[in-house]
Amino acid sequence: MKLLPVITAALLTAASFSALSATEVNRSEASGLQSMGTATVSNITGSPEDAVSAMQQKAMEEGASHFRIIGIDTPSDSSQQRVNAELYR
Repeated sequence: MKLLPVITAALLTAASFSALSATEVNRSEASGLQSMGTATVSNITGSPEDAVSAMQQKAMEEGASHFRIIGIDTPSDSSQQRVNAELYR
């Protein structure tokens, strides 16, 4: 019986964390959102997923609730990535 409050607290914590993170959307999902402009994150090492995570963090810092990746590239034959995204309210 004492396990129920622990499970409830864990679920509430997970729900509040996900509410604080920006969500990636596609073009059709973004059509109903208000654009805040674009953002770029550079010098990201690792996988494309790492680059998307870095953009999610940038979107949260900028106060966006959603973001849409416009492009991911590796400039100048480097192993570092650059991500461009549109931010939305």
